[in-house]
This record gives sequence, C-alpha cells and structure tokens, in this order.
Amino acid sequence: MEKSTLAKIYEWASYALIVAATVYFFVSHKEVTITLFGIMLALFFRNMMYRTRYKMFEDENEELKVDLRRLTNLLEIEKKKNINK
Repeated sequence: MEKSTLAKIYEWASYALIVAATVYFFVSHKEVTITLFGIMLALFFRNMMYRTRYKMFEDENEELKVDLRRLTNLLEIEKKKNINK
C-alpha cells in the first residue's frame, strides 16, 4: 500500500473515531472511559498519519537529493568535455 493512501486512511479513521466517541458520549451519559479510549485511539491514528506523511516526504527528499547529485555530476562531466575541446 502506498504511503499517501495509508496517510488518508489514518486521517479518515481519526475523524470517524472522534465522531463516534462524541456520539457515544451523548447517547450514554455515564460511559466516559470508552469515550476517552476512542479519543485516545483517534489521537494515535492522527499521530500515525503525521508519521506516515513525514516518512513519505523524507523518502521523496532523499530521491531528489540523489537526482541532484547525479545531475551535478553530469554537469561537471559536460563542463570538462567543453574545456578539453
């Protein structure tokens, strides 16, 4: 599964858990522990979403750095060819 899809799943799961915990709290006025557990789980999913996005951006930056190094080397080789002519 791609990281962007996984981040979206975590995001929507956190929203769904927050809504479910809120509805459950207003339906049963005495069960606060289950509501808090739902909110904690939603926060966990939100944290996983941010972690997945961070990893995704980190991987993309690493690919860009490799491409930049390769292009810099090609430019240097091309300059050396032009100097020798």
